[in-house]
Amino acid sequence: MELNNISINRLVPIYLMSSYLYYELDKSVLTDSQFDYLCKKILDNWDNINHMHKHLIDKDNLKAGSGYGLEYTNLIKGASINWYDTEIKKGIDKYVNEEKS
Repeated sequence: MELNNISINRLVPIYLMSSYLYYELDKSVLTDSQFDYLCKKILDNWDNINHMHKHLIDKDNLKAGSGYGLEYTNLIKGASINWYDTEIKKGIDKYVNEEKS
């Protein structure tokens, strides 16, 4: 996933969904370096973020490059699972298309 061109406010749900998938479901959509970038970008732009779930994010976690111990709404949980399923399907489709070539 390309994170450079995503608005700072959109990075909030990506951070929360990624954290939920990783820490609660033992699944990953982002690489470690992408997650680290995400944490740094959110922390560096903290005062400019205006998102309804910002209050769920802990700045100390961002500094540590972690999302451990956060609380997640049902909306975040459901969106996380949907996102993961979509990414898995993309990977399978890519593999099948490569095999056909």
